[in-house]
Amino acid sequence: MASNGSYTASGITKAFSGVGVLHGIDFMVRPGTIHGLFGHNGAGKSTLLKILAGAQPQDEGILSVGPDVVTLSSPRDALAKGIACVYQELRLIPNLTVAENLFLGREVSLHGVKRSAEMNSYSQRLLSEYGMSTDVTRPVKSLSHPEKQLVEVIANLDGRAQFIFLDEPTTALDGQQSAELLGHVRRIALERNVGIVLVSHKLDEVLSVCDEATVLSGGRVVYHAVGGDLSKQAIVDAIVGDAHAHANDFKRHKTPAGEVYLRVKNLSGARLKGVDIEARRGEVLGLYGLVGSGRTRFLRSLYGMDPVASGEIEIGGAPYKPSTAKAAIRSRIALLTEERKIDGFIPLMSAYQNVVLSSLSRYRKAGFVQVSTARAAARKTLSRIGTRGKLDGPIKSLSGGNQQKVLLARIIEQNADLILLDEPTKGVDIGAKSDIYQIIQTLADQGKCIIVVSSEEEELMDICDRIAVFQHGRCNGQASAVSDLTVGQLREAAWAPAA
Repeated sequence: MASNGSYTASGITKAFSGVGVLHGIDFMVRPGTIHGLFGHNGAGKSTLLKILAGAQPQDEGILSVGPDVVTLSSPRDALAKGIACVYQELRLIPNLTVAENLFLGREVSLHGVKRSAEMNSYSQRLLSEYGMSTDVTRPVKSLSHPEKQLVEVIANLDGRAQFIFLDEPTTALDGQQSAELLGHVRRIALERNVGIVLVSHKLDEVLSVCDEATVLSGGRVVYHAVGGDLSKQAIVDAIVGDAHAHANDFKRHKTPAGEVYLRVKNLSGARLKGVDIEARRGEVLGLYGLVGSGRTRFLRSLYGMDPVASGEIEIGGAPYKPSTAKAAIRSRIALLTEERKIDGFIPLMSAYQNVVLSSLSRYRKAGFVQVSTARAAARKTLSRIGTRGKLDGPIKSLSGGNQQKVLLARIIEQNADLILLDEPTKGVDIGAKSDIYQIIQTLADQGKCIIVVSSEEEELMDICDRIAVFQHGRCNGQASAVSDLTVGQLREAAWAPAA
């Protein structure tokens, strides 16, 4: 499979905590070509990308550039060998100028004085070489998203990168912006003889510029084709795989759903382009879709964390306008975020303190919080859902599963009617998953309206009554009963061309 001057990965394996993620991957990037890397959520794309870009070591296997075997100890080490990665979350510093970002870490100075004019002049010429007329003295935050991505690509090329990995480069872009960015990328590959890898969920856009394609599933290569042999349908079939045969039995005991509690019509906002949703009391509504499809944005918008541009929302038959998280709590809405360590809990507070954060007003008397009463209530709830560990110590010392139970205990204490759960079992073990499923079941039995976002198809099939699919920031409101769905049908709906 090797080709002179290509960047080649042979027999790459990787496991985390004894669980295999990559199983003997062979992959190659050829100079002057674009290689599309595809696969479903959890297929192993991100892990492979991190290994290729030096952010993570492989367990077994060999990386080589041309005839030379390379060992990568860090992204900086990879860049020194001509290998760079541009991630979905860009690393540019918003308040610095374009030129300052291009020279970040390698500023030109004389006797300790930065030579800004020289850097600006060089940066302007550099951007012109790539067809950009952007003023390099502008702060990066004033650029469009495609411009920011191109600036980061150019910064890597100026650092002599010969192989560039682009992770979901068009997720936040509209059709015209995507076409412009991919056109630039195509020209760079051809004119500079740079090998480029595009990781994307947008098949139609990416295939228009690809010379080669690889599909991963379950940490293995299940499809590879070059040039005229590329087939969109074959790629979709490889992604869906044998998932048609994996329909699960409905495991959640069903209770009759109540009245519609949440009604959303044509909601638009941050990366949302028209969302229709109806959810009922006593049911668990699952939201499925590819990473970046808008599922998380939708939950955050309902909770007042992301702005809403237009659309109508009714909760319990009354109009609702999201504004702040505090207002959402007053409206009896609770949110479990996807990244608990970032915006879920306060690390140095105890489990007891974290549980009552959203319901402190209940324990306030004459302006003071009745600490012993609040602590007793938190202890009772945590005990009821089987939380273990040193609960009076910092929550950061608990296991992932017990941290998640603490956050669910907060929702129980809040006594919310609309419960939004974003990847509720992310980073927890099998035993904790089972406990979390039971907590969700109990809340539904109490008549709560529950919406669950999950990237695990089987999880949604196990715990939900109905599932709706998000795609490119849209959801048409059609939610299918779990009993009528298979995992394969979910995947097909997520990967289908946008209407």
